[in-house]
Amino acid sequence: PLPGSEKMINTMVGADVEIGDGAPWDPLGFSKLYDRNFDFNNVMVYPHVQWLRESELKHGRVCMLAFVGMIVQSACQIPGLPQEPNWSKTLETMLFESGQVGQLSLIQVAIFTMFAEGRFYPEDSWIGQMKREPGDLGFDPLKWSKRPGFDLKKSQLSEIKNGRLAMIGVASIFANHAIPGSVPFLTSFYARRPEQKAAAAGSALCGNTGVPAAQTSKTERRYTTQVILPALQWIKTGLKLGELQATELRAKNLAGVDVLVGKDGSGKLFCVANLCPHIGTPMSEGADVIGDVIVCPLHGSSFKVTTGELIDWCPTPFIIGPLTGFVVERKNLAVFEVRSSFFGGDIEVLVDTNAKKAYEADYWKGLLDAQGKDDGTFY
Repeated sequence: PLPGSEKMINTMVGADVEIGDGAPWDPLGFSKLYDRNFDFNNVMVYPHVQWLRESELKHGRVCMLAFVGMIVQSACQIPGLPQEPNWSKTLETMLFESGQVGQLSLIQVAIFTMFAEGRFYPEDSWIGQMKREPGDLGFDPLKWSKRPGFDLKKSQLSEIKNGRLAMIGVASIFANHAIPGSVPFLTSFYARRPEQKAAAAGSALCGNTGVPAAQTSKTERRYTTQVILPALQWIKTGLKLGELQATELRAKNLAGVDVLVGKDGSGKLFCVANLCPHIGTPMSEGADVIGDVIVCPLHGSSFKVTTGELIDWCPTPFIIGPLTGFVVERKNLAVFEVRSSFFGGDIEVLVDTNAKKAYEADYWKGLLDAQGKDDGTFY
């Protein structure tokens, strides 16, 4: 493999999205990551722009088909085949309600996709050494490219632009399906939320009045908005001091508080919050302990295990890490007092047993304050 991702994007059709001075539009620098990482350690962690273009074209083609299918299907269906205008229920109808007709049609699609993906698999595109052009499957049954005066570059640009528009269109349909009215012009047509069951009503002929269904409580607990004071208590973790090796970590939930118990490089016991203060990544899922420093497995933020002091904030991956760290306020990692019993070596952690209740009280207070209903009582 050789570097050249940033150089190749300058030769690709549609890279500049027809704005500016013709330079490629890549504000996050995805096309540069391959070259930068290659120069750093010769390990191709990030994809070459050849793989990115192959992925863009494939998603664009799928979305062009999907967008047309969603619209057409909601307006008309083929007689004799399963009738389901709601695109969100189509797969379920084909699998369970249409019999062999729907099931066999899905099998045909799956077999065709299997052969197409196998025959035109983008081998080595991740490292920029695919033997064909991205997206070129050699599919031209009408021989358009052989006709006199055919402009290949113009057709490629047209496909890319329509594919990008289709991806936005399909995303809009999904958004409007989940949040009706969120996308103009889509609410009353083919993007609808699944119907809600109407409340039972009595017979108008007999003059009966419908009896409304009993409303069940959305919560089984009652929450308070009153101020909850801390209640510190030593709680056993279920771990023995001798069970932990140096730099080993164990996650525990104590009275609703997620903590991470471990030993530093010298074998000294410590306890910190299990969730990284950046975006709540569980530190137990691959964090490294280096000396008396713990490093978050996702973006590389590092903290002192003794004080929780922030050492470095989101240094990795290149560009993406610092960008995600920029939008979140820098915070230290919470540290908990920890001890081991003299007899038996049971590890205990000092936690606030009211922490969860206090968090929930703040939540409900903010919610009810916005509605003008907070009177300090139970919800």
